[in-house]
Amino acid sequence: MTDRISRRRLLSIAAASTLGASMAGTAAAQPPQRQQLGPPQPPAPGTRTLGNRRNLTFDNASFYVDGKFSEDRAKDAIITLCRYHGYPVFPDLREKLWVFDYGLGEFSKLGLAAYMFVNNVAGPYSYMLMHLFLLPNQMLPEHWHEVPENKDCAQKNEGWAIQWGRSYVVGTGTPNLPPEVVIPQCHVNGTTTVSHCTIADPGVFVPLSEVGTRHWQFGGPEGAILTEVANCHDDKAVRHTDPVCNRAFLGS
Repeated sequence: MTDRISRRRLLSIAAASTLGASMAGTAAAQPPQRQQLGPPQPPAPGTRTLGNRRNLTFDNASFYVDGKFSEDRAKDAIITLCRYHGYPVFPDLREKLWVFDYGLGEFSKLGLAAYMFVNNVAGPYSYMLMHLFLLPNQMLPEHWHEVPENKDCAQKNEGWAIQWGRSYVVGTGTPNLPPEVVIPQCHVNGTTTVSHCTIADPGVFVPLSEVGTRHWQFGGPEGAILTEVANCHDDKAVRHTDPVCNRAFLGS
């Protein structure tokens, strides 16, 4: 009787040992638990966050020092616009940014900010790509492109792909300018010659209606960042409706 009990105990102990080893092996095979991450880092200055958007506004006076246009301050504003939308601020962006107020002293309302990636003037094999930056409610003045004197560069044929924000792309066609687009008084007393508007949000591509025709743009309430593609570009062939802009741009 005692031998039977001892055998039963031995069998029970052996079974328990086998089960324990099996469970230990299963536990060892399980992947390790993921490490707990720390609190999220605060967004970079000027970055838009979901549900907590910064008020993206700019005081025109901040772009001028002793009555002169400050390129550094204009570039600061463009970098702020980029961070707001999450545009990558790559190393030489600020250095190579082209900012210009056309001599009108109203950069927050009318101006140019561009980064030229490439302008390969090579006859029929020419190509060009640049990014344009518009502050909120800022106008890129009405202009057109004549046939360049440089025979390797054809008359500019272009189009715009909106990447961030909203741009009101305006050219020839039936007038339909929405009320939120207000032409600043500094541009030919608040007038333009063309007023057919395409409201362009991210993912929309707007081609120039016809080569040689006048066109302009207007930044939405959060500004706009867009890609301009073209066959080529020649500054000397650019003409502006506003004679003040034209003289400033051509340096004459």
